[in-house]
Amino acid sequence: MDSTCLVPTVKHGGGEKVQNEIENIIGSAQPQVEHRKEMPYTNAVIHEIQRFGDVVPGSLPHATTTDITFRGYNLSKGTTVIPLLHSALRDKAYFEKPEEFYPGHFLDSEGKFKKNEAFVPFSLGSNIISHQLLHTKSPSFLSAIYRESPANW
Repeated sequence: MDSTCLVPTVKHGGGEKVQNEIENIIGSAQPQVEHRKEMPYTNAVIHEIQRFGDVVPGSLPHATTTDITFRGYNLSKGTTVIPLLHSALRDKAYFEKPEEFYPGHFLDSEGKFKKNEAFVPFSLGSNIISHQLLHTKSPSFLSAIYRESPANW
């Protein structure tokens, strides 16, 4: 994730909100993972950048562990399946405005961060290292960019 990921945020007026949240919660301190819980809008923006940017449209191959039927197709145990994450990230059933950059996809009616089960920007499954790393590092990265460049927002 580099500074070009901030274009949708700035273009859609979210830059100032992120800047204010960072200044109010982190100030001049070193950003910590724990800050993310106190910065719902910034957290929503980070998630929306990953969703809207469609960082990894496809996933690594998986194999079925049992015989299953998926959307009318019978798949035998051991069948190779390559999930298309793009379809989940643009699903109208889960994202109100799937073709727009809209941090509200990750905010409830009170402005608190909410998870979305269709949010799978990197892969499916429980052992996703890149997803875990990005969730711990992206708040610090984004905070550092906004703190160093406030005149641009």
